[in-house]
Amino acid sequence: MGDNMSKKVKSLGLALGGGGLKGFAHIGILQVLEQRGIPINFIAGTSVGSIIAALYASGISPFHMETLALRLQPGDYLDYNYWGMLKHLFGLLKSGYESPLEGIFKGDKIEQLVEKLTRGKTLQDCRLPIAIVACDIDSGQEIIFTNTHIEADQEDLLIIREARLSQAVRASVSIPVTFIPARVYNMQLVDGGIKSMVPVVSLKMMGVPYILAVNLGSPRYRHPVRGIFQIISRSIDILAYETSKTEQQWLADQVIYPQVPAIKLDDLSKVESTIRAGRKAMRHQINLLESGLGIL
Repeated sequence: MGDNMSKKVKSLGLALGGGGLKGFAHIGILQVLEQRGIPINFIAGTSVGSIIAALYASGISPFHMETLALRLQPGDYLDYNYWGMLKHLFGLLKSGYESPLEGIFKGDKIEQLVEKLTRGKTLQDCRLPIAIVACDIDSGQEIIFTNTHIEADQEDLLIIREARLSQAVRASVSIPVTFIPARVYNMQLVDGGIKSMVPVVSLKMMGVPYILAVNLGSPRYRHPVRGIFQIISRSIDILAYETSKTEQQWLADQVIYPQVPAIKLDDLSKVESTIRAGRKAMRHQINLLESGLGIL
C-alpha cells in the first residue's frame, strides 16, 4: 500500500499533429484527459495542433474550446488574398510585370482570432511549457517557438522564445500555397509540418518522460479527391502519417490515430463529430496511458 502511494507518476507531454480541420479531434483528446484528471505537463503543436496547444497553454479549457469551435464561421479564420490574386493575374497577362502569388489566403484572420482568444499572451505567459513548430521556407530551417529550455545542438534548428502565441500559431499554420508565409524576424515562416508534422522531437528535446502523440493522418484512403483544397488537404494527411512514423516509433511512448475523414478548410459541419472522434480515440487508449504514466 505504502509502495503504491509513493510511486512516482511520470510527467506527460502531448504532441498535437497537423491535419487541417481534422484538428478539432485534439479537443476531444484533451477533454478525456481532463475528465480523468490526468495533468498535461508539456504540450507541443504543429499547424492546427499549434492552435489547440496555444489555447490550452493560455488557460482555455477543452470544454470551452468546443463551445468556441461550434460557434466558428469560415469568415472568422479565412481571408481570401483577392488583391494578391488579381495582381498575379495581371502579371500573367501583361508582359514585363511580375507579381508572384504567395498564397490563396492572407492568414491575418487566424492570427487575429488567436490573439483575441489568448488575450494577447506571449510564449512566456503560458501556464505550462509549450513548443510550436514552423519552418523558414527560405533556409529550410526548423523553427521552434518555446518558453522553456530545449536541448538542441543542430544547425538547422532555431529557437524563438520571445513572441506572441498568435505570431507562433500564424507561422505554424501557414500551409504553403494556401496561406501567405508569416513574416517573423525577417524570415518567411510556413507550416511546421514540413519539418515535424507531429512534434514528438520537440518534446523529446524538452526532456519529457512520457510522450503521447496524436497523428491525424491515415495509412489508406477510400475516397478520391477533387479540386485544389481537397488535394492540399489530402497531401497534408499523407505527410502527417508518413513523415511522422519513424519519429513516433523511436521517440513517442504512445500514439493515437483518431478516425476522422477528410474535411475541407471551410466545412464546419463536422466539428462536433470530429471532437467526438477524438474523445473516442482517447478513451480507447486511456488505460494504456494511465499504465504507462504509472497511475494504475
